[in-house]
Amino acid sequence: MLAKRVGKRIHLLCVTGVLVGGLALSGGTAAAGARGDTGVRGDAGVRSDAGVRALPAGVYFQDEGTVQGWSNYPQKPQKQGVIRNVSSPAYKGGNAIEAKQTYINEGGGYHSETEQASTQAVGQDRYYGQAVYIAPNWQFHNQNVTFQQWSPEDPEGPWELMFIQNDELRIGGSGGFSANVAKVTDLRGKWIRIVTRLKFHATDGAIEIWVNGVKKYSKTGVTVLPKTSNTVRWSSGIYCTGWRENPPAGPSELSVFHDQARIANSYRLAEPANW
Repeated sequence: MLAKRVGKRIHLLCVTGVLVGGLALSGGTAAAGARGDTGVRGDAGVRSDAGVRALPAGVYFQDEGTVQGWSNYPQKPQKQGVIRNVSSPAYKGGNAIEAKQTYINEGGGYHSETEQASTQAVGQDRYYGQAVYIAPNWQFHNQNVTFQQWSPEDPEGPWELMFIQNDELRIGGSGGFSANVAKVTDLRGKWIRIVTRLKFHATDGAIEIWVNGVKKYSKTGVTVLPKTSNTVRWSSGIYCTGWRENPPAGPSELSVFHDQARIANSYRLAEPANW
């Protein structure tokens, strides 16, 4: 295993039902900002803590490309799914997360996801940033491959999804917002920086999306509420939604890579290129 630098791991200790750093959190530990020993591409990684430090002002959560940094660690992918630390490709720092799914000729869910619980409550305004990567030989097809989503927690269920379909980056779901956000035709084999703003409000809500530093979608002064729940969780990985009821329209094995995830109070702080 190749030696890699061991970065600091942040732990935000939280108490059920209270706000910690302006973020509604459930009981347990919200971990952030870990760069552990992951070795060569495909190694599962070693969890390591090198002390505790505060997040920068205006930042509520961050993870620098390790599965250990998310509140649902250890993750439990569905079926033969994989979610693991890899050393390549990586956006920054020499490691990232690979989320992989393989079709096994049956219906049902195909999720491989990291999750961060209770990332936002009604009345709050948050910016979610991360870098994602699809392989240079990614085959575009007309099935939804979700790579991040926001879900109500109580009761839970899908709400707003972001996905690749054909050669487009799209949003959709029961949240009431559907759009073709950007073309990714020429972005295979490159890291794609995405920042999503969600402002939860009954009349003055907002949903905005930046791709590689350019604002591609904006709805403000509208109703943005997570259905009947007061809070949402953020999921990042791969969810092959089309496989629930149909065989793959493209390859039967797919991976999406993730790095430099952060939740903050501004676009500047959430933009992966800025930290």
